[in-house]
Amino acid sequence: MPFFKRSGPEPTPDPDLPLTTEQARRLRALVRAAFAETGVEVVVHPGHVEDDQGAKYGLWNVAAACNDVPEAEWASIVRAHVSRLGRTGDVETMSEDELRRAVYFRLVESASLPDLTWHPSADRYGDGLTAVLSVDLPETVSTPQEEFWSARGGYERWRDTGRANVRALLISDELEHARIAPPDGAGAFDVVLGESFFTASTALLPDDLVRRFAPGAEASRGMLLVVPFRHQVAFRVLDGTQDGVLALNNLFNFAMQGFNEAPGPLSPHVFWVVEGRWRQVTQFVDGQPQVQVDDDLAAALGALGG
Repeated sequence: MPFFKRSGPEPTPDPDLPLTTEQARRLRALVRAAFAETGVEVVVHPGHVEDDQGAKYGLWNVAAACNDVPEAEWASIVRAHVSRLGRTGDVETMSEDELRRAVYFRLVESASLPDLTWHPSADRYGDGLTAVLSVDLPETVSTPQEEFWSARGGYERWRDTGRANVRALLISDELEHARIAPPDGAGAFDVVLGESFFTASTALLPDDLVRRFAPGAEASRGMLLVVPFRHQVAFRVLDGTQDGVLALNNLFNFAMQGFNEAPGPLSPHVFWVVEGRWRQVTQFVDGQPQVQVDDDLAAALGALGG
């Protein structure tokens, strides 16, 4: 659903949530009321709320969910969301075995995290993505602060377990794969889809992603990769042909559309991933999309005849 109506002056977009300022004001009021109904008073901040115990709850995901439906449905969506948040404390009582099965190394939009200082060891990708440890609960996903993992045996240990669970998802039958190509076949790329909230997190294992869905591809030049929203990842292994330039543009358009239209947005940008290193190669300047190609990327794309 578009943010703005076409008639009359355009509403002002809220700087912290994917809504207009007026819509964001209403959403914050609904969230406060929903918490009050459960007996919890919260202090409302632009991008999150905080209860009297210091727990913070981000507003981005519920705002994105509300943005997809008529405002008459917002109250019920907010109540359901707050109800699920009330059960995220279940991670504190989970056994070692339960946690081992449920923890995932998860790619999230940095703006969706209430406080980045909660995750000091988290990996950052480009100017808007962060990888954190999250727990898959029956009705929601909980992302404890890093100190929780430190108290349960160490962050590094649990990150290895989270990566293993993402790898298990990657090789399972839960994901669907398609090859997307224009009518002339130029600039084709691979798309992976899944119902799991951790589908896009398979991008954190780029070598495994290529082996699973592009077997036999020679990836020494790296790959172009996008993660528009949580249920989708797309990529193109670079082979040194100039077709890579077309794939870069196609992936950028594909990512921008998915990021703007789907719930659980992650990033509208294209990343060049080579030997495990991510480099963001697109940006917005004065609101206009731009691609940044240096000589190294140009050679990988085949633009220098490499």
